[in-house]
Amino acid sequence: MIRNQRRLGVGLALGLFGALAACDSDSGSSDPLPQDYYDGNESAALGSATNEATCATCHGNTANAEGLPGNTLHNIAYHTGFKGSTDLTLLDGANACVTGWMGGTALTEGDNAWKLLEEYIQSISDTSVTTMNSIQPEVLADLQAYEDKYGSGGDATAGASAYAQSCARCHSGGLTVNAAGAPTRTTLALLSAGEIAQQVRTAGPPPDTGADTTDTRQGPMPFFEVSDLSEQELKDIIAFIKGT
Repeated sequence: MIRNQRRLGVGLALGLFGALAACDSDSGSSDPLPQDYYDGNESAALGSATNEATCATCHGNTANAEGLPGNTLHNIAYHTGFKGSTDLTLLDGANACVTGWMGGTALTEGDNAWKLLEEYIQSISDTSVTTMNSIQPEVLADLQAYEDKYGSGGDATAGASAYAQSCARCHSGGLTVNAAGAPTRTTLALLSAGEIAQQVRTAGPPPDTGADTTDTRQGPMPFFEVSDLSEQELKDIIAFIKGT
């Protein structure tokens, strides 16, 4: 009898503990998870007070993350260098986004936010994958060269789906990156085809190397390399934006 009462008492205590834990979880008082620093509010909060962009805005987390300008974070943790330089660490690469794009304060090795973000990136990475990603913006001679290459030959119907995949998350969602709101499709349509193409291919703040110094529309927008967005896809997107 005594043994059964003890068992009942322990069972009730465990049940009560589980209920309380569930309440804590439901109330949102639980600690953030590593992934929250990739695609959650904690990620956006790494930037300025007005920033809405997260790591997931530009970087996928799977082997075949398509439609995004940034390299996937899948298998990236153990690369020999970042942002095109073997002198930069994973933390340096993250801070390039946190400070250069999102307008936040650089993280340090001791920051809990960095420990959790690093833990998440490592969790989706293979230690044997060490080859550094290249950075290859398509820098042409001048604005007219972009106009000549991308100003015609696009299919607006195909461009609608390409725009939805690669552009709409910012330009149709009114996303604020750092303190700048992404221009709408209507605003983009006022630009020339060459201006759109030049920004898509080369725009962005330092420390991205090789950016087009003649670009008059640089801003908090990562560029799409040809490997991420083909020549025809960009032509199609421009045709859709401009309604041609």
